[in-house]
Amino acid sequence: MTNHHNAQIDLAWLTQRLGYGMSPDEQTNLDGVDPTTVLARRLDPESHGVAIPPSPFEGLGDLIPPDIDPDNFPALRRAAYQQLLGIWLDELRDTSDPLLEWMTFFWHDHFAVTSEVVLNPVIMVNHLSLLRQHARGNFGDLLRAVTLDPAMLIFLDGRSSVARQPNENYGRELLELYSIGVEHYTEADVVAAASALTGWQIQPGDGGTAVFSARRHDDTHRTLLGASGVHDVDTVLDAVLNHQALPGFIAGKLAASILGNDFDENQVPEFAHVFANHNLDLAPLISAIAEAGLALTSRSPLVRHPVSWLTNAEKTTGARIDTRARAHILHSMGMVPGRPPHVGGFPPPENYLNASSTAARFTSAGLVANQAPEDSLALAAASTGDWQTLASLLGRPQGFSAASLSALDGLKDATPSGQQGRNCLALSLSTPDFLVI
Repeated sequence: MTNHHNAQIDLAWLTQRLGYGMSPDEQTNLDGVDPTTVLARRLDPESHGVAIPPSPFEGLGDLIPPDIDPDNFPALRRAAYQQLLGIWLDELRDTSDPLLEWMTFFWHDHFAVTSEVVLNPVIMVNHLSLLRQHARGNFGDLLRAVTLDPAMLIFLDGRSSVARQPNENYGRELLELYSIGVEHYTEADVVAAASALTGWQIQPGDGGTAVFSARRHDDTHRTLLGASGVHDVDTVLDAVLNHQALPGFIAGKLAASILGNDFDENQVPEFAHVFANHNLDLAPLISAIAEAGLALTSRSPLVRHPVSWLTNAEKTTGARIDTRARAHILHSMGMVPGRPPHVGGFPPPENYLNASSTAARFTSAGLVANQAPEDSLALAAASTGDWQTLASLLGRPQGFSAASLSALDGLKDATPSGQQGRNCLALSLSTPDFLVI
């Protein structure tokens, strides 16, 4: 656990747990602002006079022309997904609405649709836009939208689920991973959900549209999670969204992502109560979890996952790395946005402490440091050995640990003066102090 001492530490905690840290300019702009005020602004920017930025995915609907030669599709697909990755990473780093993008990525991990299955980049772009649209809105609206999203219909085979042969993939994951958890449903519930969700197809064109075919649908009324008369999408979702386990399941997962895996799980019923009493609106739930974190006298550590590490490293140092290099960095660490490895999403952040990810992070820290501009405040602090300023810029106002300070001093003394800044900056990005927040 990490003791918190002042508003600077609280602000650093908040902006790193519900975003990707602060650039030097953001640190200046937020200096002296109460963390609870920052939280309120990020939960509802428009009520505080801040416009929600346009989606980074707008205008990407023509990533692949509709009249291309099929032989050219694989190459164009790879280029389109690389373009999408670059735009997405830029937005995570530069957004004026950090919570919105953080929550969008949270839902990307939660629903875990992958471009390895969804081959059409336009359908994937529309899926990400859907997640962003509902990211901090109402969970019921989000779940309804995802259920009939063409990307999800492709990912979990809903488009091929018909009355004579229902596909259980989405019905199972809807219950197990997306809403109530494995201990709260039976195999009979999976069968009921799968049958009621039959008949949906994707109409080609404009990224695909979900269309319903009554002749492919099983309209038999069944019981799902204790609710009778379930026979279609609406009744399936009503049964799921009204299940008593859902508020706690979603609240617990979000709390672990914000507070860390070692948070006090006795708080989950309180968070779930807030969530349920606000009709599954996400903003009150996020607020309750964040306020609980700010009130703690000690906080559970949280390992940055590779996307968070790279985004923070660029944001705090001013480095700008081209998309191809960033894709290589994230691939070498084992986490590429748009490509969760399985239906359960990305591995827990602690998994990225393995030897291969650690080696890739050290190499990548050197690349980031070498790309830091000459006027980078972090580079200047590293060059002069101003470790307190450097730590603050990297989101650690309480300073580096004794072990990190010793390593930085030793490297500075052993390095020729012209190379000290970038070498020490690279080392600082590799320390546990930057990796664990």
